Amino acid sequence: MKKTTIAVLSAALLLGGTLSSPAVQAASRLEAGPSAVSSELNLNPAIKKEYGGAVFELESLTATKQSMEYVISRNVPENMDPEMDRNIMAMNYVVMDSNGWIYDRIQAEDKMREKPDGTFDRYYKEKLGALKGKPKELIIKPYLGGTNIKSAGKADVTAKLTNKYPVTLDQGKIGTMTVTGAKFEKKRTVLTLSIQGETASIQNAATWLVENGKALDYSRKELISVNNDVYRYELEFPAVDRKATLQVMTKRMTPVAFLNELEMRVKLPQ
Repeated sequence: MKKTTIAVLSAALLLGGTLSSPAVQAASRLEAGPSAVSSELNLNPAIKKEYGGAVFELESLTATKQSMEYVISRNVPENMDPEMDRNIMAMNYVVMDSNGWIYDRIQAEDKMREKPDGTFDRYYKEKLGALKGKPKELIIKPYLGGTNIKSAGKADVTAKLTNKYPVTLDQGKIGTMTVTGAKFEKKRTVLTLSIQGETASIQNAATWLVENGKALDYSRKELISVNNDVYRYELEFPAVDRKATLQVMTKRMTPVAFLNELEMRVKLPQ
């Protein structure tokens, strides 16, 4: 008898490390814009990968002008090596395309379902932003390492915000995050960040604007461009008092190791 569990795919929930891939190196200059999907895309890749006896399957990928969605499951034998089992439960994913664009999670669900043979398994369905441009492939990159987004036990890293930019924060072995500018408006504050490497969206997930010692969460995070492996993001925070003591805060993070043997590539219609 086998147990089927879910592959946890939320790159936004775990913190990892920075590595560079050919997809990122190939991206010269991409900027945010409308999706190039002219009609609904509905694929059943049925891509299967094996890791220590566990079978991962990418069951479906759908896309519209507004968003993408995919479903992945895994089947883990009961007699699996305990260390491998722990690795699987700690596994996370970065989703990007062949042009180097990284897609953040919008929402996800984790549910049980009954299979045609009467047995039950779990599936994970993740909704992402819409495809950008005309990439040839969508790439799902599993990795190990990193910590929870709140980085319990990890040291805070802070830098004072003035009128002088850039401001660089050292996040440890994972790399650095640079604040390249800030807009202080009546109803919001917008920080612009630059991070090198394909785990940029993981690094900036733990970012706060600090006003007089109070940490403020962002309400919007948007990738606005990628240029030669450097990802540029906008993070939107509440409006603040410009006379207050302002800082940007992040966490020190551990590096991650991408599992190339589990990487899934879906060819997209051109």
